[in-house]
Amino acid sequence: MSSKINVANIILGHIATLADPTGKRSLMDYVTFFAVPSIVAVIACVAGYNLNKDVSSMLVNFGAIFTALLLSVLVLVYDQESKLSAVKGIDPLYEAKKVLLRQLYYNICFSIIASILLVGLCFVHSILDGFVTLVDVGGGIVLKLDYARCVFTPLVIFVVSNLMLTIVMIVKRMHAMLTI
Repeated sequence: MSSKINVANIILGHIATLADPTGKRSLMDYVTFFAVPSIVAVIACVAGYNLNKDVSSMLVNFGAIFTALLLSVLVLVYDQESKLSAVKGIDPLYEAKKVLLRQLYYNICFSIIASILLVGLCFVHSILDGFVTLVDVGGGIVLKLDYARCVFTPLVIFVVSNLMLTIVMIVKRMHAMLTI
């Protein structure tokens, strides 16, 4: 993959922010941000839920709007970081603010990537909606595989759930940053 579009460092940086204040990885954060969205996606898949065109359209709008808004917030974080460097030896909370700004940076960048991924997943879902493949598993057993319902709907639900939780975390961290 081209280094210009490789976002692995952003994703790993975001995952590294899922830690308690001492820096130790937080199992509860992993459950909140990965297990809960996975469970919601599996429940939707087992229940046979499939995104309809209206929901898919709404999610594309949600992803597009949040991408723009999060880019604006990213500029705010950059501005706060430049202001923070001016008080390096003066502010007793300098290190804590610096850590918070770095975490916000990764969380916001991850959310932008997740929003873009959401738009792409909704696009692929809309293309594959109604497309069913017959899979011969042997022994005279043939399975009907609906990619839109069984693969892309759970992925969309996972990304939306994770994105919403991450946005709540960003808002909480922004609140902490601006009220310290």
